[in-house]
Amino acid sequence: MSYRLLSLPLVAAILLFHQFAMAQSPSDPKTDPGTDPSESSSFPCYAKVANLPKNFNGFWTPKPVNGEDSRVRVTIGFAKPDTKFSFDCVGEPLEITVPNGQIVNLVQENWPTDPKACTPTMTTLPAVGDNPMADILPILAKVGSVGLIRGKGDKGNPLPPLKNKSLTASVACTVDGRKLTQSVKITYQSPPRIVVSAGLVVSALGVKSYGIKTTQTGVGSHGVVTTQNSIAVTGSPSAQVIPFSFVNLYLSGSRKLNISTQFGLGVNPNLSSPRVEFFAAPIAIGWRDFYFSPGIHIGQHEVLTGGFSVGEITSGLSKAPITWGYRGGFGFSLSYNLKPFVKSSGGWPRP
Repeated sequence: MSYRLLSLPLVAAILLFHQFAMAQSPSDPKTDPGTDPSESSSFPCYAKVANLPKNFNGFWTPKPVNGEDSRVRVTIGFAKPDTKFSFDCVGEPLEITVPNGQIVNLVQENWPTDPKACTPTMTTLPAVGDNPMADILPILAKVGSVGLIRGKGDKGNPLPPLKNKSLTASVACTVDGRKLTQSVKITYQSPPRIVVSAGLVVSALGVKSYGIKTTQTGVGSHGVVTTQNSIAVTGSPSAQVIPFSFVNLYLSGSRKLNISTQFGLGVNPNLSSPRVEFFAAPIAIGWRDFYFSPGIHIGQHEVLTGGFSVGEITSGLSKAPITWGYRGGFGFSLSYNLKPFVKSSGGWPRP
């Protein structure tokens, strides 16, 4: 039976921190090119990356950099296991994102000289953005598996410049009777500059509905009840939930975690008659396919007309005389990405 070098809680904590750090920037998994992980760490399996492109943002999109000396370089390495540890090693997976068409060099470091000691494999899948159903159903029919070419040299072996693909390279080696495993995931895809999402707005903008209220004023001489009509508030919720559709314009960040500007359009069913309303947020936070944003809800409300006011006695009116007006109030939105609406020519992928 194989055991990891760390306890499960610690591994989970490291992975969560790693995912968050990667979400801040596509180039987060940084490793000093002059540092040999085999010398500075007790982990005998590791991966590192160099020459990642700059961050994606809404006003500038990185292009593939395919010069021989400036390409993205991913290194998979194995060191001789420390004799103090008798466990197998599963290295922390390295995940990077690159523009469509980027050439990535895959470099071996400290691999066993015996070619039979290591079993490298490579699989490719369509990037998630190619098919929205990939978020729910695995696209098993499109999985491809090829051998990882073994080669020599500091610059490594160039992988093909893929487009809208997710490539996973995994290597399992046996060193001194122990199994060492390391994997790397590279995703090639252009992100959407504009994303359409659907969800709801929770608004603190209360609404009032006006109507005619009939009250009993007494009983006549023949036992007939007498009544009078007056204008009254028939509904006054202090908060409301409204279905909305949103347009999200990316400003900066990675596909996993980013900021954007959000505009929304919805039809409010909470009023006496459905009305079109708006939502605007200078800054929205996007995490994967979910969007959350505090902003301004621009909603409609009823206004009494004809000089009438609440409590006035009326006759001959079947409903309160009203008109509609707009006003703003605080609210926040929560929505889910429907699908890319407009794609840029290059950039960072969906995870």
